[in-house]
Amino acid sequence: MPVRRKLPQGPQPAGPSDARLVIDVTRTPDGSTILFLTGEFDVHTVNSLCDTVVFLIEAGSRCLRLDLSGVTWCDNGSLYTLLGLRDAVLAADGYLALSSTGWPVAEAIARNRLWQLLRR
Repeated sequence: MPVRRKLPQGPQPAGPSDARLVIDVTRTPDGSTILFLTGEFDVHTVNSLCDTVVFLIEAGSRCLRLDLSGVTWCDNGSLYTLLGLRDAVLAADGYLALSSTGWPVAEAIARNRLWQLLRR
C-alpha cells in the first residue's frame, strides 16, 4: 500500500521505504494542514512521516495537525520522533498538534506519560 499525499500543488515527495503507513495530506480552508495516518506507526514507518513533515515545512506549511485515529499500532520510538518533529516545526515558527488519536496511540502515549508533552 503506497503512501498517498494529496498536496494541492508543487512536486510530490519521495515514496516511503515501508508502505505499512499511509499518510493522506489535506489543506483546510483556514490554511492548516491535516495529516491523516493509517496503519502501523513504528520505527520502520516513522521516516515516511518525517519526510512528509519536512516536505510540508519546505513548501511553507506551518500549522500541522496529526489525525492518528487510523493508526493500528504505535511503538514508543515513534512517539519520541513526534516530539522531535514538534520541536522542528516550532523552530520553523509553526506548530504540530495531535487532532485525534485511536486506542493504540492513546495507550502508548499514556504508557510513556507523554500527554503533556504532545499537547499544544
